[in-house]
Amino acid sequence: MRMLASFSLALAVCSSAAGNDALPHHEEIVPGVHAVGFADLHRSANCGFVELEAATLLVDLPRGIEPAAFVSSVAKTTGKPAASLILTHATPDDLPIVDKLVALGVTKVYLSPGIYQTLTGDKQAAKVPAHFHLLTPQGAIGDAKIKVEAHLADNVFAAGAAWVIIPDKKVMFAGPLVIQGPRAPLPGSDTAAWVAALEQLAAVGAERVVPGFGSFVAGDPIVRQHRYLVELRRQVGQVVALGRNESDLPRDVRLGPETMAWMPYDTPVLADLEHVFRELIVPAAPFGGKPPAIDAAAPHALVLIGDGPHEPGHIELGLRPVFAATGVTPHFAVDTRALSAENLARVRLLVILRDGLARPRADGSADHMWMTPEQERAVVEFVERGGGFLNLHNSLGIYPPGGPYLQLLGGEYTGHGPLERFQVEVVAPEHPVTRGVHTFAVADEQHTPRYDAQKVRLLLQSRSDAGATAAAGWVREPGKGRLCHLANGHTREALLDPMMQRLMQNAVRWCLRDGKD
Repeated sequence: MRMLASFSLALAVCSSAAGNDALPHHEEIVPGVHAVGFADLHRSANCGFVELEAATLLVDLPRGIEPAAFVSSVAKTTGKPAASLILTHATPDDLPIVDKLVALGVTKVYLSPGIYQTLTGDKQAAKVPAHFHLLTPQGAIGDAKIKVEAHLADNVFAAGAAWVIIPDKKVMFAGPLVIQGPRAPLPGSDTAAWVAALEQLAAVGAERVVPGFGSFVAGDPIVRQHRYLVELRRQVGQVVALGRNESDLPRDVRLGPETMAWMPYDTPVLADLEHVFRELIVPAAPFGGKPPAIDAAAPHALVLIGDGPHEPGHIELGLRPVFAATGVTPHFAVDTRALSAENLARVRLLVILRDGLARPRADGSADHMWMTPEQERAVVEFVERGGGFLNLHNSLGIYPPGGPYLQLLGGEYTGHGPLERFQVEVVAPEHPVTRGVHTFAVADEQHTPRYDAQKVRLLLQSRSDAGATAAAGWVREPGKGRLCHLANGHTREALLDPMMQRLMQNAVRWCLRDGKD
């Protein structure tokens, strides 16, 4: 009898959690916050509703169920009428659904300017109907009982998007920024902005996340979505860095199961790969169609990374903390064509971590040096006119011998030893670049560059366990500009080493003359 009673109690709890049977895939995520999912016919779209003090707030639109039946089911579940609606995304075909909900008693429809334009086709938003309320970047849409915040993410996922957080409940409706299952269609999105938006979502600390599409299971779908986009950009970026073509993408891009939720149903298709490829090449690169003003007050940097032995993902991971610490806005590029006089005119700092070799393509073309005479002149003129240049690791290697680029740097690549642990020693402790830096061990390749002692000032040297020493860093001030070469940077471990991070931060500040030195 005790077992039967326990079973009956469990069944009652499950039935209560399921709510009204008219709502498919309905779950009360936490008390007062509900999620509802729909069929594959509707891309497994989700919506939800939140019980406020006197009414119910709907989150996104019902799919596959008539609005009247949905509103009725919501009222039966909460005991309160649906009076407001927040949209995290929409298509032009959704306007009739919105109109029906308004006719059924929804008096306020909250949406971003981008979602409003998508929904109505009204790009000017000159005469917005009274029931539409355009959101500010962060708007409060709850009431005295429950705080609900809406955050805009326009021009990230298509033209319009938003996400919703109920802070006290620690529940998030992530909208189209998180897709936990069906394929995430990428054309029309800004995947770099998407990655940044996901990092913002992750920082909120929600304990339950309802994706815009797919399963609302326990766990952290934000992390998986972030991993998916970062890995996709990394692999496509390597294709670009090698100078290969869009036709190479299906062969060279292979995502693992850790990036997927419903593999293989969420595997990216060719259109997704091509979209990311075009984001990473000129003319979209390096500024994503939004170049900084030439006279921008805050410093911007053009950061050229990635080659055959150095995939761009771990380099970006190692460099981003440097820019965050120094207040520099980086514009990463894997397409060597992004290095141009026009692009350099919009930044104050140039950073390169890649060699000068373009590897063979699938068509059998031979290795060749990618840097053109025009690019060499652009770099030299940029620095001599006052720009800063942080030259890292192999960025002396396989460039036009004896050309203006290497003459500017005052040294050249001559080779390196195996990847092993060795010491990096400070030989000029009084210089601003080495301030706060002491001898450290690092797992890296010991590069052995040749340098012109008449042109540069040596700051660092490396020493292997076998006693071999080599230059590990120097500075030079040609014309009105400044440059710094640091030889380390092959591995993620080397880039993230605290002493290497301090060296790079110091070098950025010195190159930009941001300190007093």
